This record gives sequence, structure tokens and C-alpha cells, in this order.
Amino acid sequence: MKMLKDVSVGGGLKDLFTLLRRNPREQALPILLALGCSGFIFFLFIIDPKVNTDVYVPQEVIYVENWSLDRTDEDIMKDRWAVQCLKDKRDAKRREAMKSLGRMSGMDVDEIEREAKAERLARGEVEVERPADVTC
Repeated sequence: MKMLKDVSVGGGLKDLFTLLRRNPREQALPILLALGCSGFIFFLFIIDPKVNTDVYVPQEVIYVENWSLDRTDEDIMKDRWAVQCLKDKRDAKRREAMKSLGRMSGMDVDEIEREAKAERLARGEVEVERPADVTC
């Protein structure tokens, strides 16, 4: 601490005021810039603990299934249709939510759905028939 024995805040402030008394106009802009930059950095230190404080949500873990090499085509199609049933349920739930939002907004949801179905038929889109043994 021998290095800091000659340093004092009071002496520094005394030198600053002496300098300001001699040339107040010439020194005003650099002092304002120095105080402004220091103040801005101090402000950043104050708001820094409040930045990126979201609650951590762990990522969803997806497990991969390992299938045996002796699976038949029927087993594969059965699994695919099971996944398709889950997707259809998810889509139906979302569609119902959108319909209720449309009704609350004053839209004619049934008319919109009829028009969309007519457009799909005009484009030639067809719905794939489910096998008889698949039930969702």
C-alpha cells in the first residue's frame, strides 16, 4: 500500500476545482463528457443484474425408440398411424381453439371452414382413408 499513500480524493477534487476556476469554458465540455461516460457506465452496472434473469426452463428430452430388424410392414404402418392419430388430436384441439377465437371475434367460422374445404377439393387434395383396424 506504499504506492497509494500519496493519493487522496480531496487533493484530486481540489485540483479539479482549481482547473475549473482558471478556464471554465474550455474545460466544461471535456468534464461533461467524462462525467456522462462515467455515469452511463455506472448506470449499466446498476441495470446489469436485472438483465437475462428469465427463469430457466430445461429442454424437452426426446427419447428415440430402437426397433428390431424383423419388424413387418404392418407393424411399421401401425406405428405410423398411431403417430398420425396423435397429430390429428393435436390439430383438432388447435382447430377448436381457433374456432372459438373466431367466434369471439364475430367471424362466421362455419362459412370459413366450408370455403377452405372447397379450396382443398379444388386443388385436388384428398384425405387418406384410415385402415379399418386403426382407431384413434
